[in-house]
Amino acid sequence: MSYQFPALVTPLPAAATVDDDPGLALGHTLRLSLVVVGALVAALLLMGTVVRVSGAVIGSGRLAVATSVRRVAHPTGGVIAQVFVKEGDRVRKGEPILRFDNRVTDGSATMLGQTVEQLLANQARLIAERDGAAAIAFPPSLANNPTLSARAAMEEARRQFALRRQLRQAEANAARERVRQVQQQIASVIAQRGAASRQVALVRPELNAMRELYGRGLVTLSRMNQTERTAVELEGTVSSHDADIAQMRARIAELNQAALEAEQTTRTQAAQELAAIHAQLTDQSIRSLATADAADRSLLRAPYAGIVEKLDIAAVGGVVTPAQPVAEIVPDGDPLIVEAMVSPNDIDQLHRGQRAVVRFSGLNRQTTPEVLGEVYFIATEPTVNERTGASFFTVKVRVAENQLRRLGDVSLKSGMPAETFFETGRRSLLSYLFKPLIDQLNRAFRD
Repeated sequence: MSYQFPALVTPLPAAATVDDDPGLALGHTLRLSLVVVGALVAALLLMGTVVRVSGAVIGSGRLAVATSVRRVAHPTGGVIAQVFVKEGDRVRKGEPILRFDNRVTDGSATMLGQTVEQLLANQARLIAERDGAAAIAFPPSLANNPTLSARAAMEEARRQFALRRQLRQAEANAARERVRQVQQQIASVIAQRGAASRQVALVRPELNAMRELYGRGLVTLSRMNQTERTAVELEGTVSSHDADIAQMRARIAELNQAALEAEQTTRTQAAQELAAIHAQLTDQSIRSLATADAADRSLLRAPYAGIVEKLDIAAVGGVVTPAQPVAEIVPDGDPLIVEAMVSPNDIDQLHRGQRAVVRFSGLNRQTTPEVLGEVYFIATEPTVNERTGASFFTVKVRVAENQLRRLGDVSLKSGMPAETFFETGRRSLLSYLFKPLIDQLNRAFRD
């Protein structure tokens, strides 16, 4: 016989499922969405706090030469006669760029050159005359000059030297002839004096004998006086001959002195003419230098080696005004730099030695090449763009050679565009997100 106990637990009703209750299903979905959103926000906040992003100041600019492009100008200008180069040509230092019309200058230089050659030839001739030389010694600058004008000047000087020398020689010969004639006259008078002296020697004993005979009364007085007159006449003749000889010897001395004075006068005149020619040569040399300088300045030459970046001239026949820039040359060996324009609002974040990333956006490449550089110059005052009115600070970035070699065979030229990113440090992502809002709130509260 069996015994059944009464049930102590009352069975529960069946639980309701999500499918059975729509409200319960919606709440479950909302809770799950909130959990997902919260997890996502938490992850973003964690990422914004942990993840740090590099900040940068962006500046637009261009490539430039470290020492700047050199502008070439002419001090006086003129009419263009010939242009020797074109843009992109490489020139050496001193190589002609263009030539101005110098026909007037060339004519003046030719005339001055001929005048100087003539003066040098006359100077050499006068030196030979002053020194009594037998021939002219021309200076090497004239003797080695192969031009026809120089040869003609020397030939004319030789001709004048020969003529003047012949004239002086003729005068000297005439003077010597006159001296010879006087000397012959002296010899004749000396002979006559000798004859008269011998006659006096013969008459004196005769006169003494006459006087003795007259004292004895053997001869008459008239006979004695006649002998005395003969003796006196002969003695007078001797004295007259002595006077003539002295006079003729004085004449010889005068002729010799005149010849010496004539030679001295010739040398003095040569010295005076030399002084005048020296003054003329000095003046002509100054004028020749000025003319040669003007002729040389008719050629505009490259002051340094480099590449002709720009030619700002008209065609042949155009006029260049004084000091007008006619060409721009990029000097060889000058490194290329980047000149960037930075907003005044960002300039406080830059400093010398700061690293920069340079991107050459103008290169025709699939990917824009980037190189590293370093800030080495920051302008102390802003520059105003006259066209737009915007102000900016000029910042110069130096790019090392090893960085430029990364560009391969790219030919960089001054003026190419370049974007520059100046690294300002690493900051959290949240600071970038909230900084504009915080700055705006600060300005709002200040207002």
